[in-house]
Amino acid sequence: MNDDLTGRIEAQPLAAVIDYYAERLPANPRALGFLERHRLTADAKLRVGFADRTLGAQLPAKTVRAGRAVRRLLQETGILRANGREQFRGLVTVPLTGLQGNLTGVYGLRIDPKQGAKETTLGGGIFNAAALGHFDEIILCECVLDAWTFCGAGYKHAVAVVDFPLTSELFDKAKRVLLAGPFSHDLFQGRELLRIVFPEGVSVHEYALQSQSVDDSLGKRIRAAEWISGSANAPAACEETAAKDRKEQEEKLAPVTSQTPLTSPAPLPLDDLDVETSELETTIRIEDRRWRVRGLQRNATPGVMRVNVAIFNDKVNRFHVDQLDLYHARSRRSFLSDAAEETALSEYDLRSDLARVLMKLEQLQHQQLSSEKAKEETVSLSDAERSEALELLTDARLIDRILEDFEQCGIVGEQPGKLAGYLAATSRLLEKPLGLVIQSSSAAGKSALADAILKLMPPEALFRCSALTGQSLYYLGKENLQHKILAIAEEEGASQSAYQLKLLQSEGSLSLVATSKESGTGRTTTERYDVNGPVAMMMTTTSLNVDPELLNRSLVITIDESVVQTEAILQQQRFNATLPGWKQQVRAEKIIKLHRSAQRLLRRLPVFNPYAEQLGFVGSQTRHRRDHQKYLSLIKAVTLLHQYQHEVKQCTVGDKTIEYLEVTRADIAKANMIADWALGRSIDELSGPTRRLLVELDDWVRATARAKGLEVSEVEFTRRDARETLGWTATYLSRHLEHLCQAEYVVRSGGGLGKLCRYRLLYDGRGREGQTAVIGLVDAASLVEPKLTATTDDLAP
Repeated sequence: MNDDLTGRIEAQPLAAVIDYYAERLPANPRALGFLERHRLTADAKLRVGFADRTLGAQLPAKTVRAGRAVRRLLQETGILRANGREQFRGLVTVPLTGLQGNLTGVYGLRIDPKQGAKETTLGGGIFNAAALGHFDEIILCECVLDAWTFCGAGYKHAVAVVDFPLTSELFDKAKRVLLAGPFSHDLFQGRELLRIVFPEGVSVHEYALQSQSVDDSLGKRIRAAEWISGSANAPAACEETAAKDRKEQEEKLAPVTSQTPLTSPAPLPLDDLDVETSELETTIRIEDRRWRVRGLQRNATPGVMRVNVAIFNDKVNRFHVDQLDLYHARSRRSFLSDAAEETALSEYDLRSDLARVLMKLEQLQHQQLSSEKAKEETVSLSDAERSEALELLTDARLIDRILEDFEQCGIVGEQPGKLAGYLAATSRLLEKPLGLVIQSSSAAGKSALADAILKLMPPEALFRCSALTGQSLYYLGKENLQHKILAIAEEEGASQSAYQLKLLQSEGSLSLVATSKESGTGRTTTERYDVNGPVAMMMTTTSLNVDPELLNRSLVITIDESVVQTEAILQQQRFNATLPGWKQQVRAEKIIKLHRSAQRLLRRLPVFNPYAEQLGFVGSQTRHRRDHQKYLSLIKAVTLLHQYQHEVKQCTVGDKTIEYLEVTRADIAKANMIADWALGRSIDELSGPTRRLLVELDDWVRATARAKGLEVSEVEFTRRDARETLGWTATYLSRHLEHLCQAEYVVRSGGGLGKLCRYRLLYDGRGREGQTAVIGLVDAASLVEPKLTATTDDLAP
C-alpha cells in the first residue's frame, strides 16, 4: 500500500493517477518500444505514462473502509470500471487539459491491439495545451494520435482538441495556424491559415509510419502546406518575413531538441529540385530518391510525355524502371504500385514525387521547344551582311541578279527553271506555298538544279530527306515544318507518302489518331499526332507516271535536254577543272551566303492583289482550277521577293493593325513570263521529255513529208529511224514513244511476231508556241489601275 499515492488520489484523483502512470513508463521496455516503433514521443512535459496494472496494488485493501472509499472515488472519476479493473490497463496515456492546464481528461493508446479497443478516451480536453501559449505557429490536428505523432517528429506545437469547445480564443496568441484535418475556416479570422495536405484517406500517423524511410517526411508536408487565407497575400510570406519566422520558430524549439526541423511553411517550387540534364537523360534527385528520365527529347508536341522512367532508392540500392505515358493516369498508378514494391519506398511519397517530376519535365519540354524555335528563328546578321542583303533586295534588276548569280555558281542555262525554283522556295513564307517538281531523264541535271536552288536558301528553312515512309510525316512533331522547304531527293522516295504530302500541301497540316498500349495495364488507348505547315515541297523525278494529284498541286519544270544545253554543261565541267573555275567556286560561296542573308530578311507579310479581278486564265478543264491558284501564288511570290521595293501598307481590322503588300503590274508581268513556261502546257498531260520528243518528231516528219511530197500523216518511220535521226537512246525513245502512242499523237502499225513496227505522226502542231494564248493570261500592260486599294476595315489577312 502506498499511503502517499492514496492521499494524492483523495485530493486530486485524476492528476494523481496520471502522475503514477508517468512514473511507471520508464520501467516498462515494452511500452517504450511501442512508442518508438510508432514514432510517438515519451516526453515528460507531455506526462506520457503507462497503465501496467499495478495501480490496484498501491491502494488499501478492498476489505477496509479507506480502500473502498478510494476505489469508489476512482470509479466515479472513470479510472476504474465497475468491476474494479483499470480503464487504461495495457495502454500508454497522455493527459487532456483545459487552456489553463487543468486536467480534464485522459487519452490512452493500447500497445497490444488484440486485447481490446485501440484507443480509449476519458473526458475531453486539449492535447498539448501548453503549446497554445508558447508558439506563434500552431498545428491543429483532428485527433490526439495525429498531434502526438507530430510531437514525436519534433514539432512540439501540434495540438488536438477532443470533446472540448473549439473557439477562436484558443488561438489568440497564434499568428499562423496549420490545419491537419477538415476544420472550418471561420474560427481563424485575423491570422494566417494554411492546410497540411496528406494523401486521401491517410491519417498523419499512418503517413508517418509509411514514410519511415524518408527523412523528415512530416516536415516536408508542413513546408508544402497550402495557403488558405490570412495576413499574407500569397501562399507564403515574402522571403524576408519567412526567413524571420523560421529563425524565431527554430529558437523556440531549440530547447526541446537540437535536431528539430524548421516548421514555417514555404512553397516547394519546381526550381528547388536537384536536376541534371544531358543529351540522353534527365536526372532529378528528391531526398534519397533518384529519378532518371530518358526520351524527353522525342516528345516534341505539348500534351505528349511518353518516356522511360527509372526510380532509384539509393539507401538500399533498389530500383524500378518502366516505359510509360505520364499523361495516362492508369499507367502512372501501375508504375507507382510496382515501383513501391520494387524499391521499398512509400507509394504516397512516390506519387508526390512523380507529380513534381512531371511538372518539371513539362517545364524542361517547354524550354526545349522554345529554345529550338528561337534557334531556328533568330539567326543574327552582321551590319555588313544586312547591308549587302538589302542592296540585293532593293536592286531593280533583282530577277536578273538572281539568274546571274546562278551562272556564277556554275549552273548554266535553265533560266526559266532556276527562276521558277527560286520563287517556289521563296513562297514558303506564304500561307499557300508553291510546290515544285523537277522532271527529266536520268543524268540530265535535275538534282544539280535542285541543289543549286536549295543552297541559296537558309539552312534553318530547309528540311531535306531522301525518302519518306507512309506514316513518317505524322511523327514529325519534333520538327517545326511551318514555312519551310520540304525537299525530297527523288519522287520515288515519296511514293509511299504521296497521300500525306497531298494533304500537307492542300490543308497545311496533318493529323493522325493512332492506338497504343498503356504500359503496365495493356489497355488500348489513342494518341494524337499533329504536324503543322504550310510547307513548300520540292522534289525531282525521272518517272513519267508521277501521281497526278501531286502534280496538280505543284509547278512542274523540265530540264533542257537539248544538244546545245548538253554542250554548255560539258563546257562548264571543263571550266570547273581549271584554276579560274576553282576561283569561281570560291566566289560562289560568297554568293550563297548573300542570298541566304537576303532570304532571312524577307518578312512573312500578307500579299493582296488589287488586279486579281482583271486577270485571266484558261478554264476548259477542272485541272485549271488548281493551275489558276498556282498562278496567283506565283504572283504573290514575286511580290514577296520584291517587298523591299514595295511600300508596306497598313490596315485596321477591328482592334488589330496589320501590315501587308500589294501586287504591282510589274510583279504580274514577271510572273506571266514564268507562268507561260511552267503552267502553259499546250500539249496536255505530257511530261517535258515526252513533249520534247513530240516536237522533234514533228520537225523531222514535216521536213521528210515536204521532201517527199507527202502529207505528214503519210510518213512512216521505225524506232531505229527515229533513234538514228534524233540521237535518242533506245530505252528513252521507246518509253516516251509509247506515251505518245497512248496519248494518240502517234499511231502504231504492224509489230506482230517477226514483223517490223512502224509509226505515223497524227499531231497537227498546235500548242508548240503561243503558250500565253493557251492558258489565257492577260498582258500586264493592259491592266487598269484599281480605284480602291485594300485599305478598308473589311480587309482580312
